[in-house]
Amino acid sequence: MVFLAGIVLHTVLIAAQQRTTTEFRITKAYVSYEARETNLGSSLKTTIGRNKDLSLLLLTSPEGTQAKLVISAAGFKTDRPMRDWSVKTLYLKSGTYPEITFAVTKIDGESLSKVLQPLQKGTALKADPIGMLVGLFVPDKEGASLLLRAGGEDIAIRGKLRDDILKAINTGKGDIPVTGKLTVAGGAKDFGTVVSFHKTGNNKFTLSTVIDAKFTDFGLSAPAIPWFIEVHNNLVLQGHAIIEVLK
Repeated sequence: MVFLAGIVLHTVLIAAQQRTTTEFRITKAYVSYEARETNLGSSLKTTIGRNKDLSLLLLTSPEGTQAKLVISAAGFKTDRPMRDWSVKTLYLKSGTYPEITFAVTKIDGESLSKVLQPLQKGTALKADPIGMLVGLFVPDKEGASLLLRAGGEDIAIRGKLRDDILKAINTGKGDIPVTGKLTVAGGAKDFGTVVSFHKTGNNKFTLSTVIDAKFTDFGLSAPAIPWFIEVHNNLVLQGHAIIEVLK
């Protein structure tokens, strides 16, 4: 569930490859949950729900920069429509809390406002990541900021994130620590995760991230039907994206 700016920002680490300017497009993006359940008291089953209904939100003000991954609470799909209805209605309470959010607070241990600085004041960008075109300009001058262009907005990348990008440009892989607040059905908890990326083809890259969580982290009880199904408290939350380099 996590990869907020991961989708737009961190995939860029491997996109440049001997070029000053690179343009790429996100061709696939989704988040998922993985839960284990006991059926009839003995049989174990793993259930996976995927959700492609995502958007990226970037806001700037005199107080600083905000970046969020916004997920539709009604968008998770498994192999059973009845389960999906139960998840969105009874547990995620999508009628009251239509959005799940992951608000990034730190990247590489540094505050978001320190490493991401939009050049336009009062920037307000909200976009579907799938199909989004992103450009990266790598300056020749030592110490100068990287420039990321997305949705018509220009964002300067500084601090340790900038250094990690430059270091990883020629490697085709990398990991970046991200910290943020995950809010689900009105309950919230801070999590640390790692955004991982690697090259999978001549012009394609994958990005992924994982969070180990529990229903109780958000004040929720794991679903259960007495004598029939009991869902375990532990959850695995994941984010995944595929990026295509255009030029």
